[in-house]
Amino acid sequence: MAVSKGKKGIFFTFAAVALSLVIIFSFRVYTDYGLKDQMDPIESRVTTMNSFITSMEKDIENVIFIVGFRSLLSIEDYMMDHDTFLNIGNYPSLDVAFEGSFLNGAIPRGATEDKMPLMDNNTFLNWTQRMEEEANKTDITLDFTINDVTITHSEPWQVDVSVDLTISVKDRKKTASWSIDREFTKQINITGFVDPLYLVNNDGKVNNTIRKTIVPDFNDEDDLDTHLINSYYIEHSDAPSYLMRFENDLGSSSYGIESLVNSEEIEDAGLVPKIRSAVDFVYYGAQVVQICEVEDPSYNWFYLDFNSPYDHLDFYNAECD
Repeated sequence: MAVSKGKKGIFFTFAAVALSLVIIFSFRVYTDYGLKDQMDPIESRVTTMNSFITSMEKDIENVIFIVGFRSLLSIEDYMMDHDTFLNIGNYPSLDVAFEGSFLNGAIPRGATEDKMPLMDNNTFLNWTQRMEEEANKTDITLDFTINDVTITHSEPWQVDVSVDLTISVKDRKKTASWSIDREFTKQINITGFVDPLYLVNNDGKVNNTIRKTIVPDFNDEDDLDTHLINSYYIEHSDAPSYLMRFENDLGSSSYGIESLVNSEEIEDAGLVPKIRSAVDFVYYGAQVVQICEVEDPSYNWFYLDFNSPYDHLDFYNAECD
């Protein structure tokens, strides 16, 4: 049977449309696969960079703790070597000394600086350089900008070491890049460090390690004796903080801690004990206070202050002999 010209036209039209759809579909499939082939390496690269940065950010706080801990020990050694407090004459403030040790492993003093052996190849800048080298192995350009380094108190028994950083991350193939602005903070417990007041005032012969008192209160008759003989530390808002002691700042602080000086140890070391209140910042200070010999525990060298400006006799639940 013959097919009419009209029907043939419709047939060819449908055939042309179908062929066009097949071509378009095939092109789209090819394009999608081509784009996917391009996107897979990009996605993999971004994932690799993100993983590197996430791991690095976790490491930063641990590095801050280690370098900060070593820096405090280095400052103790520095003060012992020079037999001086910080922020006196051409000796730097605590902030300057800490930043110098933390970043460069050296404490500046006037036009010179003292290298800290404990910081050799262990500074924060040493770590950033190692990170940049590791990033370079994976074709990542990593740059650190250190905006600020600080050490402060957030509570009496802890110091906060904070590093304000700008971190620039770029892929050498220009796949991705981003910048991070963030302050990283790590706390360091001060227990186990040497009290700067003892370190300098006793010519390095009698030091006192900061240990939190094991005495819950001073109601038991042996509590004060235990606290005194061991020169334990206790919180007190009239006392200076741990950080203030580096500069011989004997003012009061909400982060204040204090110990009682064991004068027997002073005398045993060949030094002349003072007839002053045993409270460390008063004993080593020049405050005018009223004192009396304590009745219990009874030591002929144990005095405490009372009335204005402090009343440690009442604080330690003691009485005059």
